[in-house]
Amino acid sequence: MSLGKRIREYRVKRGLTQMQLAAKLQMTEANISSYERDKSAPPSDKLNQLAEILDVTLDYLLNGVNQPSSPKSLQDIGQELTEEQILTMAAHRLGHEGPLSGQELDQIKLALRIALAKK
Repeated sequence: MSLGKRIREYRVKRGLTQMQLAAKLQMTEANISSYERDKSAPPSDKLNQLAEILDVTLDYLLNGVNQPSSPKSLQDIGQELTEEQILTMAAHRLGHEGPLSGQELDQIKLALRIALAKK
């Protein structure tokens, strides 16, 4: 698997859009798109930041060797993520691509309220 594919895989797993990742790195969305398509590589000064944001080791990000850093507990993740990021991560796990619209977020919240009320 290429560097670009690893970046995309872990960006999606972390529930981040290209725009959100670009903002965290103080770059443009076009930069992230270019990296994910293996058209260019991130500059060396951004690689450590990228690995940290994606919660993988730099060795894994660059070479695909060694496992990504150990996953954080659900409690840790819940404290670090916004409600929108959590719902986006859940949608990505179900095959949804890209950010959720406001209407999609509202529909998911309603479905969760209904499901929780049935217990």
